[in-house]
Amino acid sequence: MKTTSNFIKCAVLIFAISFTSCSKDGDIGPIGPQGEQGIQGEDGEQGPAGEDGEALGVPGPQGEQGETGATGPAGEDGTNGEDGEDGNANVVASSWLVADFPDNYSYSAATVTISDSRITQDVLNNYTVLGYFSFSDTFSEVYAIPFTEPLFRSFTMEQRMSIGEYKITEMGNPDTVDTIDPTDGFVRYLLIAPAYLSLKSGESNRYTISGMKENGVNLSNYHEVMDYLGLN
Repeated sequence: MKTTSNFIKCAVLIFAISFTSCSKDGDIGPIGPQGEQGIQGEDGEQGPAGEDGEALGVPGPQGEQGETGATGPAGEDGTNGEDGEDGNANVVASSWLVADFPDNYSYSAATVTISDSRITQDVLNNYTVLGYFSFSDTFSEVYAIPFTEPLFRSFTMEQRMSIGEYKITEMGNPDTVDTIDPTDGFVRYLLIAPAYLSLKSGESNRYTISGMKENGVNLSNYHEVMDYLGLN
């Protein structure tokens, strides 16, 4: 029995010594050379798409509206401009037009016809025409139509209108000439409405025939009429 116990002790001691010797690490050896890179493997199948992420940032709650500021002081009123004078809407004026009388005229009369779409039936019925003629483009001497040629009294000039037309005619004076020799020049005419057609009140009569007469305007004086009407 004692022999057996000693044998067991010896066996345990030998096992412990052997275990201790085997478990002790040795020194680490040098790193070996890097091996060649291996062949790249084939791409794998694409995985399913992931779910959308949340929106970037979440807006915060709207802040409370601030109080309305105090109203600033009112600016000063500007100075009112002076009222302008009433316009002459009652007057239709032509420009100075060349009056070139035709060569084929009768022995006693020659006529120049000017087309003007503003001459309507209403104008014929209600408006007054003031016609003026000048022998020179300086317009230093302007004659109100009708008039008699002042130098030889060889003709008188008359005017008339029809729808869309204004006409002037030189009529030979049988007392001084046998056959008229028409004299060219320049003509201008004004078509003036009566007061009741005015669109203005107050001084609406100012630019009518009666208004000009009341204000002492000489209708035979071209320059005086133009100044009064404010026309060039």
